[in-house]
Amino acid sequence: MDARQIFPQRVSRARVRRNRRIAWGVTVMVAVWGIGQIRSATAVPPAPPALPAAPGAVPEKPVAAREVAPEVAPEVAPEVRRALARQAVHRAPVLSRATPTKIVIPSINLRAGMDQVALLPDGTIETPPYERAHRAAWYRLGPSPGEPGSAVVLGHVDSKEAVAVFWYLAQIRPGDPIEVTREDGRTAVFTASTVEQFAKTSFPTERVYADVDVPVLRLVTCGGRYEHGRYTDNVIVFASMTEIR
Repeated sequence: MDARQIFPQRVSRARVRRNRRIAWGVTVMVAVWGIGQIRSATAVPPAPPALPAAPGAVPEKPVAAREVAPEVAPEVAPEVRRALARQAVHRAPVLSRATPTKIVIPSINLRAGMDQVALLPDGTIETPPYERAHRAAWYRLGPSPGEPGSAVVLGHVDSKEAVAVFWYLAQIRPGDPIEVTREDGRTAVFTASTVEQFAKTSFPTERVYADVDVPVLRLVTCGGRYEHGRYTDNVIVFASMTEIR
């Protein structure tokens, strides 16, 4: 086939260059618009103001946190807004102080008794004894689970002989229930919101011991690499109370 049947007119070089400049300009405009759309859809909301740390704690800025919560779309559907509104209306009431006695986390098949720890003379929190590594330990100088504020529960990830109570803690996922039975016979049910990992040199003191007016729970264990006889990181589960039984 004669090429002239496909391109019947000869296009001048000047015209070709002009058309290329126009096409390039349109491409740049579309690219800039696309980048703006991506940035607006993935923008990170401003961080909340810092909360006061627990007495005696030294606030440190967290680094290298690993957020495992699912991504949230920038546009919230009307049915999701209605569901959130219903949650706010049926929010669980707070409980008075009572010693926790047992913790149950069905998603990782955990059922364990609860001991207590306090502070050492140097102001650091006690380490639960390794001979009771199969049990969790509540920080008794803070709120109890179900009281307003941050209830902190510690547990070993392993001992010298075997895995320990919080060996599978990092496998908890947002939305998993955490049940804490108390001495008064009530069970405070919490829902995990995030599971995060921090270097031990950057422990998030302000977040863990935050003085808030709703019942929240923090589960703390070791994680990361095992070097020179110690783990490098902490794994922390952040959860909020959603039910009382």
